[in-house]
Amino acid sequence: MPMPLPLKHLAATMLYAVPSIGLAYGLIHFFGFDPKLAALGGLIAALLGAEAHAAISRSIERKAVRKELQELTSLAAGLSRDLDDAADKIIELEERFERETTERMERIFSEIRVVESLVKRLAETREFSNAIAAPAAAEGPALEAQTESTQALADSDVPPPKPEKRLEDMNDSELLDTIRRSLETNRVDLYLQPVVSLPQRKTLYYEGLSRLRTDKGELIMPRDYMRVAEPAGMMPTVDNILLFRCIQVVRKLAQRNSKAGVFCNISAFSLLDEDFFPQFIDYMQHNTDLAQHLIFEFSQMTVNGAGPVERASLEALAELGFRFSMDQVTNLRFDAATLHDRNFRFIKVSAATMLEGTHTAGDIHAADLKELLKRNGIQLIVDKIENEREVVDVLDYDVEFGQGYLFGEPRPVRESVLSEEPSSVPKAPEMPLAAD
Repeated sequence: MPMPLPLKHLAATMLYAVPSIGLAYGLIHFFGFDPKLAALGGLIAALLGAEAHAAISRSIERKAVRKELQELTSLAAGLSRDLDDAADKIIELEERFERETTERMERIFSEIRVVESLVKRLAETREFSNAIAAPAAAEGPALEAQTESTQALADSDVPPPKPEKRLEDMNDSELLDTIRRSLETNRVDLYLQPVVSLPQRKTLYYEGLSRLRTDKGELIMPRDYMRVAEPAGMMPTVDNILLFRCIQVVRKLAQRNSKAGVFCNISAFSLLDEDFFPQFIDYMQHNTDLAQHLIFEFSQMTVNGAGPVERASLEALAELGFRFSMDQVTNLRFDAATLHDRNFRFIKVSAATMLEGTHTAGDIHAADLKELLKRNGIQLIVDKIENEREVVDVLDYDVEFGQGYLFGEPRPVRESVLSEEPSSVPKAPEMPLAAD
């Protein structure tokens, strides 16, 4: 505990008073000084000692004060830097929040524009249903009454009734109306089929496959809806809605699993659609973060038959950083270097094409295909592998990726995956993205 100030002064006084008295006593007894003169000498000595002590104390206090001032100055400078850093962080957070809010709103508005366009075009396709429904009236009064009733409900705000017929029992008009209702009520499911590494069979990618559902839950496969939608002029709208739905679902999957990569099919209908595709490009411009998760897939027929419009559409997607894949390959006569220049990074060849003798149809032998593609920065995926024997034969060609029912059939994405918030969902293992 430090000594109180009065005691300090008393101690200092005693410190100098005692030697002064001793000095005066010595001057009187040893040198014969007059007592008054000796007392004066002792007093002067005491005053000089006190003054020296005060000077030393002031010097010590000045050093202490100077040290405290330096500490306070350093502390003030640190506080100033902290305040400056805090202000900079606040400004940075405000700018980031404003930027993210703007990007989010632009993404939402672009999505709304695409949805509005698709819904409008879907409504316009009703007249094609009417055109197909007219010949069906000749089948009988009951069918005519049913068709008129269905059309009247479709044109009204009242939800149409659930169809009582199964898909195989429907005529073209009823099937087309069912397809339209499935699209209007968003009964579009995304199925995922794994693409695995060979020979480890570890899932690295998925192929996204869209399926429609009736109001009774029956699946409408592409072979079913394409047969009636294409003659009715509805196929571009169907294809665009399915593609857009696939993109929406993949975006949610990408938020849940940062390593998920999905092949998404695009047909020539979408690439040629002058109304939809520019809006789709605008939408993808606000979702370029999906470029690492999405690989757009085109059939070999679409790639080989691409004209100026299709090529411009591909270039627009490539400029946004999206990669491409070519599937449904039936002829191995293609220019791998040109495909790479057009941003194709994957080619899917069926096991039958690789193994059943059709590999000699082109200039490239199946045994040389993998290395040729590798030299041009393209990965070979052998799909439609159905049994273990095909795996063994494919591995003879040093193929590194495979796809087919042997490794996993297409399974629907679990609803829980799509409904969970990204921030609250832990990263999942690869295959549980799809339902069991």
